[in-house]
Amino acid sequence: MALTAGSITTTALDILSRYGLGDLSMRRLARELDVQPSALYWHVKDKQELFVLIATRMNAEVDARCPSTSDPLVTAMALRDILLTYRDGAEIMLLGYSIAPGEVTPGALSVDVLGETVSHGVMAYALGAVAIEQNRSLFGIESGRASENFAETAAQLLETAGA
Repeated sequence: MALTAGSITTTALDILSRYGLGDLSMRRLARELDVQPSALYWHVKDKQELFVLIATRMNAEVDARCPSTSDPLVTAMALRDILLTYRDGAEIMLLGYSIAPGEVTPGALSVDVLGETVSHGVMAYALGAVAIEQNRSLFGIESGRASENFAETAAQLLETAGA
């Protein structure tokens, strides 16, 4: 397999899914790819750029399901679903969003579509709520109505903002 930013991102997502964010290091990534750690830096500047690449990949999954013309609530629900498919997905997306919000925000939730305040508010809510849900799950705490609560709160946020 040729070493590319795409192959690095794919392997990083695999590590993330199997072991979680705590075990996602550049050394481990290099070992999984059977290269020296220095080889990674030809394709990925640093770990922060890796977080953005992973978050961008997850965002691409949301955009594939929900193009920028989609209903924002449907898109927020798709974002939640995709983040939940990856162990620590919300934390990685939050890191990517902190560094490069425009690159990792789904099109239907973007500043261009919703405006800056609503876009940032919906993303902050979604990432925080899913991070809490994922962390509760790690501790064996049942989330019961997590999906319904998420949908209700996201709908209220969007309705209040007129989106």
